[in-house]
Amino acid sequence: MFQRTFGILVCLGAGFALAQKADDELTARQIFDLGVKAPAAVPAKKAPTAPPKSVPTVKTRPTETRPAEPPVADRPVIARSPDRPPMQTVAYAPLALKYSILQKKGEQFVEVDPDTEFRSGDRIRVRVEANGPGFLYIVLGGSSGQWKVLFPSKEINAGDNRVDKAKSYTIPPENDPAFLFDETAGVEKVSLVLSRSPEPDFEKLIYVAGDPTRTGREKMIMARADTISDSVVGGMREKMLSRDLVFEKYEGPAPDGKSEKAVYAATRDKSADARLFVDLKLIHK
Repeated sequence: MFQRTFGILVCLGAGFALAQKADDELTARQIFDLGVKAPAAVPAKKAPTAPPKSVPTVKTRPTETRPAEPPVADRPVIARSPDRPPMQTVAYAPLALKYSILQKKGEQFVEVDPDTEFRSGDRIRVRVEANGPGFLYIVLGGSSGQWKVLFPSKEINAGDNRVDKAKSYTIPPENDPAFLFDETAGVEKVSLVLSRSPEPDFEKLIYVAGDPTRTGREKMIMARADTISDSVVGGMREKMLSRDLVFEKYEGPAPDGKSEKAVYAATRDKSADARLFVDLKLIHK
């Protein structure tokens, strides 16, 4: 099993040609690239409204006016509010992430095949990147039925788990000790959850306020407990895995010209509440 050697582990994303393809024809990697290259989501343009038509004046015969009735004390006075603008939709690219396993070899950490069989004493890190801004949750499964929260972490950015598009996040960070496989063999379970908006089921357990908006710094204070029960994680998995998810294991040239070994996971959901759940199973012999 994993052994943590430094207190609390800390923090763990195609251009126009792809956009013209039907969503069901895109691979997970193409969906990821589409989101990276897409401009920031903006409200859709409103349809122009026609100017109000003038209403002809109709002359009426004067009528006898009655004195105004006295106001009723307990009757609420409702002010007429100005017309609100119509709701505007926001155009999003499909949501996707990629992850890589970094194993220590010599003095460096290098990307290895995610299906690598690790040995006792091996040290690894996990690198995650999203193709759009969102909220990332990373949990480590334990035999006790409790899941350890790896990301967000109190030691990183005041516990904020908002992630940026096309920015890599390494768990644990490079300035902290890496995961260590101890003498107990088995399959290590790590789950990644990426959502376009905060996940209430996780938020109320991780953050004191439990407010999904978390607009103020006080709303991002993490709770003392940094574990989540298996029932909560299982419920999240059941809801998310039923969505239209696609996966792709890739080994080849990366956009920066270097080679990469990564797994891409994507959903074709373009809504504001798009989310995906990815299970990592690390084999420990």
